[in-house]
Amino acid sequence: MTPKERGGLVILLLTASLWISEAIPLPATSLLVPFLQPLFGLQSFSSALEPFFAPVVALLLGGFLLAKAVEKHDLDEYLANLVLSKVRAKPRIVVLALMSATAFLSMWMSNTASAALMLTIALRLVAAIEERDPNLSKVIVLGVAYSSTVGGIATLVGTPTCALAAGALRDLLGYELTFLGWSLYGLPITVAMILIIWLLLFALFRPRIGEIPRAVKRVGPLKRRQKLTLVIFLAAVLLWSSERLPEPLAELVGWRGHGLSSGMVSLLVAVVLFSTELLEGPDLSGVNWGALLLIGGGLSLGSALEVSGLTRLISGGLVHLTKEAFVGAIIPLTAFSAITLSIVASNTASASIFLPIAIDLGTITGTNPVILAVVVGICSSLDFMLPVGTPPNAIAYSTGKVTMGEMIRAGVLLDIIGCVLTVILALSLWPLIA
Repeated sequence: MTPKERGGLVILLLTASLWISEAIPLPATSLLVPFLQPLFGLQSFSSALEPFFAPVVALLLGGFLLAKAVEKHDLDEYLANLVLSKVRAKPRIVVLALMSATAFLSMWMSNTASAALMLTIALRLVAAIEERDPNLSKVIVLGVAYSSTVGGIATLVGTPTCALAAGALRDLLGYELTFLGWSLYGLPITVAMILIIWLLLFALFRPRIGEIPRAVKRVGPLKRRQKLTLVIFLAAVLLWSSERLPEPLAELVGWRGHGLSSGMVSLLVAVVLFSTELLEGPDLSGVNWGALLLIGGGLSLGSALEVSGLTRLISGGLVHLTKEAFVGAIIPLTAFSAITLSIVASNTASASIFLPIAIDLGTITGTNPVILAVVVGICSSLDFMLPVGTPPNAIAYSTGKVTMGEMIRAGVLLDIIGCVLTVILALSLWPLIA
């Protein structure tokens, strides 16, 4: 190994061990990454810091600010209650409506925030039926938690691992994955997994009652600030989705897109939110800065591994060890490795560790590295098994409505199903759009 490769290995092992053990806060480890790179002669301090405000970080910042405005003006609660007020009181219909509303919110705000909000509403339903049917309480709590997790993979602003995958592709390959482009990969999995989770939970925890009493607030007309927030929200979604249209659609409408990157749209959204006074200076304290630092640290680590040559060394070693048999199984192995690592480490940290290696592995073996990066970004977030796996899992477990054993029983099946579903799409449909 060259001195640079040794330096990259030291940084990788130190960062991975701190992220997995959480011996120090995860954002602190992220800040350690650019500090160590000039000390080991990998690249200059300014180059190591550049990923901390990469376009994908700007995209997430705008998404967090938009979510903060939605939360501040209670638009999220309004939409959730609006959905629930329109459904019948049959348990299966109510649970599916709860899960769908949670997943939709999680597409645009953090899965932690959407899970916390929707569980607050769900627990009002649970309180009315828990003594008569504890199984239905388990279905509701786990359904909300799990749907907030799968909702996040549908968009680039839904969960940090998706943004991290897009950022790694841009920095390491120069490949620009658009907001709409990501949704073509993630949204079908979100829809399929919501239905699978819904069916599986009702199969594992069979409810006994046939009707749930309504326990949602009556919704009145939107207030002025809620209307303005909704307009900006819809405009942001429209602009994010129309950056660059897919070729068939572009030819059909005669327009290829406005050309503004998702990050630029996010910064514009942030300016509008503050200019209209929907957000004020103190609201910045509510932004998830820790997640932004994690993204920056992960991208900086990927840059360090790339310039040191360590990703090529590790990828080449994996190919050499497993010979030709590995190439055919590279996508399944990448998927299951990503989800296994996310069980013991935070989703963002595990994606940060694995993404640069997976992308380089794809380059060496001839497997499309875009598909491998998307596989890592999605599978790193498909962890349903343990309370420590994701914040929504922890919130669900903290309600006391489900035991550890019950969460593991449902979660391990969903981990496997989610991984297999991702692999099937990666082998069959994704080559057509990558």
